[in-house]
Amino acid sequence: MCKSPGLVDRRTVFDRRGDGGGSPERDEAVRVQLGALNLDKSIIQNGASGKVQIPVGFFLIRHPKGDVLFDCGNNDKIITNPDYWGPFVKALDPGRSPDIAIDNQLSKINVKPSDIKYVVLGHFHVDHAGNIGKFLDSTFVYQRDEIRNAFWPAPGYATFFITDDFAMLRNSVGGPMPSKYKTIELDGDLDLFGDNSIYIHRTVSHTPGSQIMVVRLPKTGTVVLTSDAVYLQENLDKNILPSVGSVYDPVGMLDAYAWVKRVHDAEGGDILFAHDPDVYKAHKHSPEFYE
Repeated sequence: MCKSPGLVDRRTVFDRRGDGGGSPERDEAVRVQLGALNLDKSIIQNGASGKVQIPVGFFLIRHPKGDVLFDCGNNDKIITNPDYWGPFVKALDPGRSPDIAIDNQLSKINVKPSDIKYVVLGHFHVDHAGNIGKFLDSTFVYQRDEIRNAFWPAPGYATFFITDDFAMLRNSVGGPMPSKYKTIELDGDLDLFGDNSIYIHRTVSHTPGSQIMVVRLPKTGTVVLTSDAVYLQENLDKNILPSVGSVYDPVGMLDAYAWVKRVHDAEGGDILFAHDPDVYKAHKHSPEFYE
């Protein structure tokens, strides 16, 4: 299980450079942690029970054509404002140490928010899209179904969307385009750089517009980043769904499991889950990286 949310464990950096800084010449990947959440395991695995602490964070992929974030963690506002999430703070007990702020974590690997070219969002829940407002110079990559659902969720699924996390994306009144900032609004899959190194896959599963990222690294090989389309290794192995409130489309989530398995069977490599504490412990975390 991951460390206490007050202690900082940064998550894996995927780096294609090899020097730990400067302009990348090859792909690298890094995982950076922004605290943790404490919840009943039944939320992420149907039929389970008992409290579990799960890591929260994001992935940084350093590509020769620009740095990419996959997700951006909890909104840093919860560090100083315990009421920002309302009752969530008491219920989920997130990390609130100043050191887990995303700016601080990026600075430890010599990266600034302004260095990020793309922010790819696995989905818009509180623990994945919280820090959107710190990357307004970046290009956001998300599914059209997801942004629509984030602003007006389907009945029964509004709980984990905090509108203030992403309200700034909406254009000014009267503007012809809905997004105020640079976006790639998808309705399907995308080869981000056109070189097969970062592939984004749409899956109607955990949410209406969830995304899985496949990163292909020169030395490590293929790494699948599941976001919440797959919560745990055990869920994937045994086709276990999360609780009803954590899966928008159960059949779609099982399809996502099958897609991840197909990629892994075809290409080998690794699968990294956003919240699996055991898989987190078994892998590299920033400042270490995968090449």
